[in-house]
Amino acid sequence: KRPPRISFFVESFLPSQLMIKTLLDKVPGGPNIKVFIGVTVMVGLCAVPVFSKNQKRGHDLFSQEKPEAVVASTERLQREHYKKKREE
Repeated sequence: KRPPRISFFVESFLPSQLMIKTLLDKVPGGPNIKVFIGVTVMVGLCAVPVFSKNQKRGHDLFSQEKPEAVVASTERLQREHYKKKREE
């Protein structure tokens, strides 16, 4: 009889692995093609949230960009500063 830890591992992950294997078995081509297709699909699925966001720039949780309002105000202040320098 299997120890409980191994049994849990086999019962939890084996069905998902079998599902992925059956899907990849339907792809024509050799093992290298199947690996390429599998990796491409996984990377594509991980990239979906990045490219399908409905928020403005800089307002989502992991954004590294400045919010649009901050960029606009900074540009406005820089224009005013350069305009004053030209007038002097």
